[in-house]
Amino acid sequence: MKNKIVASLIIASTMPGAFADCNYGDMQAIVNFLTANVDKGSGVSYVATAGALKGKILPLSYYNTARYWGEYVCQIKGNKCDVIDQYNAENHTLMPVKNSLSGDLQIERVNINSGSDIYDGATWQLALSVAAIHGLTGPNSQSLFDIANNQNQLLQLGYDGDAVNAPITGANRAVTTADGIFKYNGQSITKPENAFYFRMIARDWLSHDPFINTGYAKYITVNNLPADNPLYQKGKITWADWKPITGENAWAFLIGPLQSAYLQNRQADEKGVVPFDSTPIQNAVNILYAFSRMQSEIGAVYYAVEGSLSNTGTQPVDPYDISTENNASLLAGLLILKKILTQQENPQTRPYLKLIDVMINGGVMPNRKTTEGLLNFFKKYAWDAKSYNFYQGGLANKPGKGAWIPTILPRPVDVNTWAVAVLGQPLIDSWYGYGTAFKIWNKMKVWGGFYDKNGDLWGVGYSNQDGNALKRRKGKGIMSAEWTAGAINMLKNLITQYTLLESIHPYVKKYVASLKVDLQSMETHINVLRVANYSKISMFNSVRPKNYDSLVSLDKNQQAYLYASKRYFIPFGWYANPLPSNTSTSWVLLMNYNYNPFTLGGGRMPNFMPKPK
Repeated sequence: MKNKIVASLIIASTMPGAFADCNYGDMQAIVNFLTANVDKGSGVSYVATAGALKGKILPLSYYNTARYWGEYVCQIKGNKCDVIDQYNAENHTLMPVKNSLSGDLQIERVNINSGSDIYDGATWQLALSVAAIHGLTGPNSQSLFDIANNQNQLLQLGYDGDAVNAPITGANRAVTTADGIFKYNGQSITKPENAFYFRMIARDWLSHDPFINTGYAKYITVNNLPADNPLYQKGKITWADWKPITGENAWAFLIGPLQSAYLQNRQADEKGVVPFDSTPIQNAVNILYAFSRMQSEIGAVYYAVEGSLSNTGTQPVDPYDISTENNASLLAGLLILKKILTQQENPQTRPYLKLIDVMINGGVMPNRKTTEGLLNFFKKYAWDAKSYNFYQGGLANKPGKGAWIPTILPRPVDVNTWAVAVLGQPLIDSWYGYGTAFKIWNKMKVWGGFYDKNGDLWGVGYSNQDGNALKRRKGKGIMSAEWTAGAINMLKNLITQYTLLESIHPYVKKYVASLKVDLQSMETHINVLRVANYSKISMFNSVRPKNYDSLVSLDKNQQAYLYASKRYFIPFGWYANPLPSNTSTSWVLLMNYNYNPFTLGGGRMPNFMPKPK
């Protein structure tokens, strides 16, 4: 009987989701948004012009307009958009004057207008691949698999899609420099293919402010432009985001491309065997070098390479800093890579499989240091038993500070939704007590859930500092489409995994029933953050930009989801904006097709089954 239940759940995990008003046409409209050339209208992709990438469709992170910034953000009390950009002949940079709010706003505009976070690129890649297996197509009926594969080539080549002149291979990899910047847990990496990618990449190093060649260019003053180089213009600045981050690299090199390759190969072969010499596998095994060097003695992998700057200001990130969410992403990515390599009868996979086993379960690393492994980190260090949630992170093995100093506040939503989705109910409940996985959600939705004035759950925000507490501020706070989709994914996993136990523990039916109520509510209400619906939602009247539909609109054949319900400074160091988002839209497509990105093939069975005691 149990085997029949398992089989039926596996089949169910491949069926479309239950979003209230989504259909096939909506999914094609989402794909249209994800693949449309923004230079010819709206959309969140562009057609590259550089080197071997010429003619390839590549992703951006957001769709934005000059009017959104000029008529809304620049008019917010306290904001100032008058900016002075200064050319520096010594390093050929063109940047806003330091330590100015207007300069920070310009860098934010440029990052959103011209940047692609490699995590967003990975969700885009996977969403297009899932859409492909359901019969959707790209522009001019182009294969979505072919478009998704463009991201693999971008990562392999390592240069900007619109790089001017001769693009430099590996330019976007954080290799250790001659003066020692970008050290990996004290070690140097000089080969680009072994180094982390920068978390956010530009179309070109000299990047466009959305105000360029518009009436809002009046806000920009430029000093000392070089007379002999017409590429430097008013409305351009040089790229400013150079942060090699573990979590983004786990998505970019492991989760997105390997899931995509598996789906593509499964079209021809039911097993979905991915050739070892394929670009996604070679990209993945090469970057294992960096991941393994970044692993601490307690098992967690450090958040950022030494030399990285924080999300705000110019302070460097502590090289001993840990992000629990990043480690959940990496654990999922390693499990996916392990399964793909295990499918093959190829002796070349053995050293990589051995390394993955050590990273997950502990042992001696290539640098001859010993690690407790990722699983032990989650079991012993990442769990906050008092609050029933996973710590945001902390400091690991910092000299003179001990093995672990956790960061207690703020409490992030996605640390819990992703960790539970990756670790699974059986393992979590075996570690912390039966029913813990259910309790994590029940406690988190109180401080992280977004509720309407009637107390109905619409979704989640970012942390316990968003003003989303159920009993105090109904209808206030902030709702994120991307993070709500992550919560939906976790609930789908828990419902599947707890359902297996109903015949053993009858009271589990109450867990499942409660989870289903919350799931249905969020699946229904996430649609309030569709671009087409946002301006109609009365609960957003006080936080929505005035005349929103005139500031941000999409082509009629496109559909997208916003990053957030309002402009808001997230406690982790960046601004949320109510702009059409690549990753929000990609996550919604994945959830509509019931695809779990943290397990190879998208199923909802647990990644781990604890050994009987």
